Amino acid sequence: MVFTLIRALLFDLDETLHNRSGSLPHFLRDQHQRFREVSHVPITDYIATFLTLDQVGRVWKDVVYAEMITHFQLSLSVEVLLQDYVTRYPIFARSFPGVDDFFAQLPSELPIGLLSNGRTTFQRAVCDAIGLSPSFTQIGISEQEGVRKPNPAFFLHLTDRLGVRPDEVLYVGDHYDHDILPARALGMQAIWKRTGDVPLTDTQFSDWRQLPAPLQDLIRKENQS
Repeated sequence: MVFTLIRALLFDLDETLHNRSGSLPHFLRDQHQRFREVSHVPITDYIATFLTLDQVGRVWKDVVYAEMITHFQLSLSVEVLLQDYVTRYPIFARSFPGVDDFFAQLPSELPIGLLSNGRTTFQRAVCDAIGLSPSFTQIGISEQEGVRKPNPAFFLHLTDRLGVRPDEVLYVGDHYDHDILPARALGMQAIWKRTGDVPLTDTQFSDWRQLPAPLQDLIRKENQS
C-alpha cells in the first residue's frame, strides 16, 4: 500500500488502544472476590467462562451475565452484576504500552477520531480511564451513532465530522473484517494492530513501542517542526 497525504487519524478502541484482554481478567478476579455468592465457583472457571461468553467484547454483558447465572446457578441478578461491571471495570482498564507516548508526540493540529462499537457511557468511561479522551477531536460510539462497524456509514459519520475525505484518513484497528476491510473499501489508509508476534510492516504491527513507518512519519514530522 502506498500511503499518501494524511490529514486525520481514526482509531478503534478495544484491543487497538485499550488492552481489554489484559485488563478484563483483573476486573473479573476482583469481582469474584467481592461477591460471596460466587465464592463456590473456582476463579479460573469464572474468568474462563466469562471470556468465552463475551466473545472478545462482541456480546452485551447483560447476556453474558445471564448465561453465567444459569451456568453456575448464582443467586445474583443480572442487574447487580451488570451494574458492577459498568461502574468498576474502568478502574482496571489500561492502554497498551507505548500508546501514551505515541499520542503525546502527535502533531497538536492533527484531527483525531475514535470509532468504537459498544455502549456510549461505558466506552467513554473506559476512554477516560486510560486517559485518552482529551486526545480526540471526535468520538463515535455505535450506540449513540445508531450504527455499528463494519457498516461504512459509521466510518463516514466520523470523517464528515473531522472534515476530511476518507482517502485522507489513516485508520488503525485490530479486527480485520470489522476495521481494516471496511476502512480500505472506503479508500482509507489502514494499519492492522494485531495480537501476538507478527512481522512489522507498513500495514501491520503488534506493539505500540515498535511503530510502522506511516505512524513513525507522523511523529517525526512533529519533532522536526
